[in-house]
Amino acid sequence: MRGRWALAAAAVLALVVVGGVGGLTVRAFAGTTQSKVVTKTVTKFCVYVDRRNGGASYGDISVVPKYKNKVCIAGKRGPAGDTHVITWNKTIATAPAPPSAPQRSGGFSGNTVVLATVGPFTVKGYCAAPEGVEAYTNVASAQDGSSLAWDDSMYAGNFNSGNEHGVSNFAFGGPQSPSLTTEYQNGEFVASTNDQATAFTGFASNGVYIQGAEGPACSFIGYLVVEDPSS
Repeated sequence: MRGRWALAAAAVLALVVVGGVGGLTVRAFAGTTQSKVVTKTVTKFCVYVDRRNGGASYGDISVVPKYKNKVCIAGKRGPAGDTHVITWNKTIATAPAPPSAPQRSGGFSGNTVVLATVGPFTVKGYCAAPEGVEAYTNVASAQDGSSLAWDDSMYAGNFNSGNEHGVSNFAFGGPQSPSLTTEYQNGEFVASTNDQATAFTGFASNGVYIQGAEGPACSFIGYLVVEDPSS
């Protein structure tokens, strides 16, 4: 929505109120004696309207009511944000050492946390302590004939139900030697169902004791972009 009000202040020529995501954006445009533009986003905007004379109506934005006529414009709630992006920021408190570390599918061991679930795929964070503490991210499949790729590892059409593979660099460290790794030149990972109806790209970073020696032992930060099959 767009409305225009002429302000009472001599130096200001016009006020433009624009409705959009998050509310109304108000811009006061100065005249020739001043070039500064002031922008403020609000959810509701009110002015007192001077209707004492014929012709154009004037709106006064001062907080002191000068006229009897008050007009308000309320911004509408904007559309929902992008639901195609899934993010995570999770931790695991402790890293169990073998042989006490829980054994997981695919031969992996350690304490786990689910980072994201999309269709038949589950993104997991692992925290283990074979020698020091290590944190890493995997993707597990629950559908035969799916595909997964990361770095130089590719499972085209044979990322089957029950399979699980790593999609991140390992972070190695300890309470006195924190570590944080990202994908570096390895790039994003990608997964797709066998009919490509569900597909996403992702990026995973892992940390060890990045919050201090008291823990948590492992941290996981990342995101997925779920691809729209219709686009």
